Amino acid sequence: MMILLNPATGLAVNPTEISTMMIERIPLLRLVITMKGGFELQIRSCPAEGVNVEQLHKKLLEAV
Repeated sequence: MMILLNPATGLAVNPTEISTMMIERIPLLRLVITMKGGFELQIRSCPAEGVNVEQLHKKLLEAV
């Protein structure tokens, strides 16, 4: 199952492939995801574009 991270770009991840994730609040609110292969994704919160990192974090946690 894939979870859409950014509707504008179509970026999605498979939650079972996530190694770690955390919400950073400084300098900008963003979700940092490290995949099992070592690749890191940084998703900036932008509610106007439909990207709420706190909701994404919760959705990804529930999916595992």
